[in-house]
Amino acid sequence: MARKGTARHRYRVLVWTEAGNGRRAWQAWVMAVQINPSILSADFARLADEAKAVEGADWLHVDVMDNHFVPNLTLGVPVVESLARATDTPLDCHLMIEDPDRWAPQYVEAGAGSVTFHAEAAAGPVRLAREIRAKGARASMALKPATPIEPYEDLLPELDMLLIMTVEPGFGGQAFLDIMLPKIRRTRELISKHGLELWLQVDGGVSASTIERCAEAGADVFVAGSAVYGANDPAEAVRALRTQAAGATASASWACDH
Repeated sequence: MARKGTARHRYRVLVWTEAGNGRRAWQAWVMAVQINPSILSADFARLADEAKAVEGADWLHVDVMDNHFVPNLTLGVPVVESLARATDTPLDCHLMIEDPDRWAPQYVEAGAGSVTFHAEAAAGPVRLAREIRAKGARASMALKPATPIEPYEDLLPELDMLLIMTVEPGFGGQAFLDIMLPKIRRTRELISKHGLELWLQVDGGVSASTIERCAEAGADVFVAGSAVYGANDPAEAVRALRTQAAGATASASWACDH
């Protein structure tokens, strides 16, 4: 869902696909590295201006917190609705809330292009993913650091993106958890195993010093808050992070540059 004029670094990823007669074969799919600045690190009093400051980004990441699922309170549907009118950059809403089965569809109606719910909070993740898709948005599921990916392997075909949290959700500016790298690798292996065009997003502590490790492990969508909005030039920070991620992806064992 790239905006016109946005520079995209594309790569090829090898996945197992059905080749007929019950056989499977490797197939190269062209995908793209994406950088999603998180407005959790932006100035909430100037959200429209902050969105414009990163217009070269692929998505604008919007963290919705309810002070129940996580110990923090941010924003809700009315703000997302206003933000969608104020920017051409598509909104990637990450719902860190209880009862996403009830609330997630409202974020699609508010203008979100992608809606992420937490596996730990959803009562019916498959039903919810299908409802989000039916309303016209991309469906994504997030996993906290302590939640393993393996129990959700059969759900992956129902999703457009999987989010691996690389910090405990709730607050920005936390240090990256290196112990999440093996989980990212295992998730990428499952995506390839099932031949899925599934984006793999990481969120938490993503910066110039950590993004290459995430890309090498298998991530292709990167949420960056402080690393973007804490920079003197947020737009340049987005470009630099994208270049770093693309370089690391090109030499990663799971992907090959084209």
